[in-house]
Amino acid sequence: MEKILVVDLTKCSGCRTCENVCSLKHDGACNPALARIGVVKWEFEGIYLPVICQHCEEPQCAKACPVDVITRHPETGAMVRDRDRCLGCKACLLACPFGAPTLDLRDRKPISCDLCDGDPTCVQFCPTEALEFIKIENIGLHEKRNALKKLQNISELTGRALKTSF
Repeated sequence: MEKILVVDLTKCSGCRTCENVCSLKHDGACNPALARIGVVKWEFEGIYLPVICQHCEEPQCAKACPVDVITRHPETGAMVRDRDRCLGCKACLLACPFGAPTLDLRDRKPISCDLCDGDPTCVQFCPTEALEFIKIENIGLHEKRNALKKLQNISELTGRALKTSF
């Protein structure tokens, strides 16, 4: 059963807990530079966006890799890297349309989310629950519920009754 990471921008506070727990799990240190997730902030809009590998159906990073070190994990569906065989050419960094892989400055090789073997640590520790790991077939239902929650909040703020036709 395939699951994906979903980010709710309205919940992310920019606390960067996800970065710290990711680097702690993978490298034993709270160091955002070693995290496989990165929080980007748009100053003027006040928006925080956790950027993470989307584990694409047709991953451009894997297509760009000249030595085929990026493969799909058979159980989690995550795109994983064989760092021992990686040349460090950085072609995958340039190919990713989301800018998800980052460079590990210690060995100059790319790193990206591996979904923590199917139990993402960032999701477990996100204090605002901005990150969720949900079944892919529940995406539509998940988005509908979020939309209804937002409508309910607007209704409460305006004092107007929420009317729906479904």
